[in-house]
Amino acid sequence: MSLKDHISHVLVVDDDEFLLSAIRKKLELGGYKVTTSSNVHDAHFKLTFSKPDLILLDVIMPEMNGLEFMALINSQIGTLGIPIILMSYLPEKELHEMGYDLGSAQYLAKPFKINYLTSRLEKLYQKSLTSISSF
Repeated sequence: MSLKDHISHVLVVDDDEFLLSAIRKKLELGGYKVTTSSNVHDAHFKLTFSKPDLILLDVIMPEMNGLEFMALINSQIGTLGIPIILMSYLPEKELHEMGYDLGSAQYLAKPFKINYLTSRLEKLYQKSLTSISSF
């Protein structure tokens, strides 16, 4: 089974417009519906109208960081359980120091090769399903 068998809609949240555009193009070329947001407030607004199958979320964001937004998403009935893949230039050790439990979401280290995005997402998505089912 491929990622496409499980996911048709991906929400990508990142304040880097270039990366946001590159991810959107790569996923759309793969046949996915992609919603993008350059900040968490816009992403939260979009989540009230449409529930994606997967969220790609940058950690370092202005106003509210990705970890805080992940906590918000996981605290609301309508968005609880959506697999989240965090993206960051920060090493995983620093995320642990920020209080992030790596078992609750998956992590995609930046920079990553856009050509390998869907294969990386498939592996991370499978891990996130395992993490969710183990609760």
